[in-house]
Amino acid sequence: MNAEVETHTTEPPLSPFYYLDNFQRLCDTVESQYGDLLTEAEHGFLDLFAGAPRDVRCLYVRLVSRRGPLFRREQLNYPELDDLETALEDARVLGLLMREDEPPLEVLQALLRKPELVAIFGDLLPSASARKPELVATINAQLTEAEWLTRWQRWRREDGWLVGVEHVEVVALLRLLFFGNTWQELTEFVLTDLGLARYHPYPLNRDDRLFETREEIDEVLALDALKAVYKLAASEGDAGTVLAAARALEGDSAGPCAAGLRDRLRNRIARQLERMDATADAEALYAASRQPPARERRARLLTTQGDYAAALELCEAIQASPWSENEVDFAARQLPTLKRKLGEAANPRPRDSFAEDRLVLEKELPVELAAARHYAQAWQQVHYVENLLINASFGLAFWEQIFTTVPGAFVHPFQSAPLDMYSRSFHAARREQVDRRLAELERVDLVQALLENFDRHFGVSNAWVGWRGLDRELLETALATIPRQHWLAIWRRLLFDPEANRNGCPDLIALDPGQGYCLIEVKGPGDALQLHQRRWLRFFQAQGIPARVAWIEWRDEWRAEWEDERGDERGDKRGAE
Repeated sequence: MNAEVETHTTEPPLSPFYYLDNFQRLCDTVESQYGDLLTEAEHGFLDLFAGAPRDVRCLYVRLVSRRGPLFRREQLNYPELDDLETALEDARVLGLLMREDEPPLEVLQALLRKPELVAIFGDLLPSASARKPELVATINAQLTEAEWLTRWQRWRREDGWLVGVEHVEVVALLRLLFFGNTWQELTEFVLTDLGLARYHPYPLNRDDRLFETREEIDEVLALDALKAVYKLAASEGDAGTVLAAARALEGDSAGPCAAGLRDRLRNRIARQLERMDATADAEALYAASRQPPARERRARLLTTQGDYAAALELCEAIQASPWSENEVDFAARQLPTLKRKLGEAANPRPRDSFAEDRLVLEKELPVELAAARHYAQAWQQVHYVENLLINASFGLAFWEQIFTTVPGAFVHPFQSAPLDMYSRSFHAARREQVDRRLAELERVDLVQALLENFDRHFGVSNAWVGWRGLDRELLETALATIPRQHWLAIWRRLLFDPEANRNGCPDLIALDPGQGYCLIEVKGPGDALQLHQRRWLRFFQAQGIPARVAWIEWRDEWRAEWEDERGDERGDKRGAE
């Protein structure tokens, strides 16, 4: 761990109403950025919330931030509120919360604990030792929904009614507009409040917002709801609903964010349709998608159906303009096979042949550290870095370009990368800035340039830079030892497909000013090279970058196997005599 990493023994105290301040900040930001796209009802909610008493606002934020949809009144306990009962009643009158005395049966069953089920329905249960789902099934077999509710209402305490949150759809919309997705929560604020996360100070301009039309916002919300419907249908084997979800994805999207979501959902549902043998529907979805692995899956379907000419044409299009590393690899594997099936001459893809070492080591350390200790006998420095060093070098080399503001890239102040960081559009949207930076890196002092960014941005969140594991001295030595053209080749590969290529880098780096450097992938007994690791090793071969694979056997296991083989040989000799 880098010696410069600060340790925090204490955390700054949070205000008792930190969550209210954060939610209000979310509301204010959305109103500022998207006020022209909000409906009258949504503006009405913002006004209603802003004008409510503080305790009401606090209670509402507390509950809307929890997993609902209903909460047990007797379990609500927020000591920072002056008067919980008054806040509950005021919130109900204002229409922010509701009192629920007749909840849906499935919600009631989820809220009741097993001892409570036994207390309420004990006369119907032959055994109280069964698991809760079994108890519920036993009760359901004997009572109607109305009878369930009647028994619960008689049993509950006077304050045992349920609290429901109103306007949850509006809050979901606010979260989408603030975060650019439907899954992030207000905990992002807390990490910053506590000083546990620092972010680059990129500007948030209304002109660069993620959504430009209300149609795209509504489409994103509809696609999110459709995904939930599909997931449930797929888990239950409901083929009809899966097909209906596929039909709902026809047509074009209202904007780039919705288009990406639509294509990813197309791919997901198409894969399920493949499993259902609905190949025509699956192929149609793949044909409409502009996201990998749509073309790969479609080519596989065409091949399975015997349409080799169409599959070959698609693979040649992939090879000419690939969307991802997976596509590059797939086309290289598939083209020779398809050409042979069509009677055309085809050169088989060469077999991988990487430089390698076969090592027998003592089983005293994890396999990577045992290998590092072995190589340290021949190299001045050997470090276990895996993806850390190469990824960090990219993040530091292209820091300004990563945090360049382009439309839709930065939508809230808690991002460690732009929203399009791991898509092929990252480079395309910043081509001029990135290409200018590549030209700069051809001539500047790499050690100085990257170490300046290391010192200037130390501790600031960057998805590529793992500060806690990054050693400045190692970075400096690696930058000074590895040739510039090798670094540039590696960074260009990361730019082509950031999502795929940020993983699979070799485990070790060996450094020595006298003999250069070497990247070493370590494989323990029974392990094998993964596809993304093979890709990196092929790339290193093509670029003349020194790399090898260390195949490790443990000495005790190797000796036992060797002795078994020797015993077999002796037995064979005695038999022959």
